[in-house]
Amino acid sequence: MKRWVFLTGALLLSISGFGQNFAIKSNILYDATSTINLGFEYALSDKLTLDVGVNYNPWVLQKELDPRSGDVVSEGKIKHFMIQPELRWWMCEKFNRHFVGVHAQYAQYNVGGLSFLPAGWGDHHNDGIQNKRFEGWLGGTGVSYGYHLVLASRFSLEFTLGVGYAYMQFDKYNCEKCSSEKLSSSTMHYIGPTKAGITAVFMLK
Repeated sequence: MKRWVFLTGALLLSISGFGQNFAIKSNILYDATSTINLGFEYALSDKLTLDVGVNYNPWVLQKELDPRSGDVVSEGKIKHFMIQPELRWWMCEKFNRHFVGVHAQYAQYNVGGLSFLPAGWGDHHNDGIQNKRFEGWLGGTGVSYGYHLVLASRFSLEFTLGVGYAYMQFDKYNCEKCSSEKLSSSTMHYIGPTKAGITAVFMLK
């Protein structure tokens, strides 16, 4: 009996100590694009934390139908899976106020047919994501700045913006039913925003 009391007490203390250094998160900006996302952040020291975000979007956002047959002639989607770990250094203390970070990212994507975008946006001579579909993967890295605003003992808001580099490989298709013959294969070097977030944070305590 004493052994069980001791083990139970040790387990509760362990969970409590872990919880004071652990947060569960969801990026409201990604939620707005129907992207399922979940983040975890764990304290490595008083000023260092490791943040890991995972995003998944399996949805078709838009369908265009043939008015005569009713068949689907085009699909608009931003289907993707992405993981983005980040090491953060806090200027004051962990999970409070300003921080800077270094992140990496890997994603697989299937994006295109987004005709609801403003005319000309990302569409060069009918060759962009309004009229074509791009399927491939990317890997990259970047730096970020953020601010953690404590609202209550367990709830916070986090504001983050990051820039960096990504290498992309993709195949290009026409968007008719998004299953047409491949047009080309390409690579691209991207420099620009790599991270953005207004994130709801729940601290485990």
